[in-house]
Amino acid sequence: MKKSLCLETIFTDYSLPERFLLAKKAGFDYVEFWGWQNKDLSQIKETCQNNSLKIAGFSGDQDYSLLAAEERNLYLDFLEKSLIKAKFLEADYLIIHSNALGEDGKVLIDYIELSKSVKYINSYQTLIEAVKLAEKYEITLVLEALNTIQDHQGNFLNSTADAAALVRAVKSPYLKILYDIYHMQLMEGNLLNNIENYFDVIDYIHIADSPGRNEPGTGEINYQQIFKKLRQLNYQGIAGFELFPLAAAEKVAADLIDL
Repeated sequence: MKKSLCLETIFTDYSLPERFLLAKKAGFDYVEFWGWQNKDLSQIKETCQNNSLKIAGFSGDQDYSLLAAEERNLYLDFLEKSLIKAKFLEADYLIIHSNALGEDGKVLIDYIELSKSVKYINSYQTLIEAVKLAEKYEITLVLEALNTIQDHQGNFLNSTADAAALVRAVKSPYLKILYDIYHMQLMEGNLLNNIENYFDVIDYIHIADSPGRNEPGTGEINYQQIFKKLRQLNYQGIAGFELFPLAAAEKVAADLIDL
């Protein structure tokens, strides 16, 4: 598997360019971040090239939702802009969600007036068009389900089963699941079984312990067993550490690379 460090949540006392160097020093060859609009992408590309780093992925949606049919063209326009940026950075993945997310991951609109069936249909129809763009740029979209208990109240996709149903319905090699272990521990548990049951559509994993979204070993998730299962399954995708360290960031990063 390819281990990636999320630079939005670690080394936050340093500038973004410094975080890239610290990730490399800790042993990471892949890094990731959230949105691209507030970043100097030319500088990021130069930093990666000079330090043998690769961008694993970043967020490909912003202010628009898969759920709203009237936003479909706006969603796809922004997605294509994100794909162009991903191609420039030589990233392999773009992360997408069901709802638009604002500051601190707040769901901007929950579309409570729409039935679950309508939300599925609208999402499916937008994703059918989205994978055509993904294929054009040869970048895989990974659809992330989020917890609605603590962090993202009102988000439509909040289970592995629902995300997988959409991905399997679209049937494209350019659409997979981002399986976030922290989110799914809160929502459904049964982590080892779900990793195995949905392994065919998982191509990106986010890692943090629960509760707290901190480093493995600080919460209730048995990450030794998680990594054992991933190795048994010969997982070849991204394992991204998107967590807020409680211990010193340099030590945490160095420990993560050895998991």
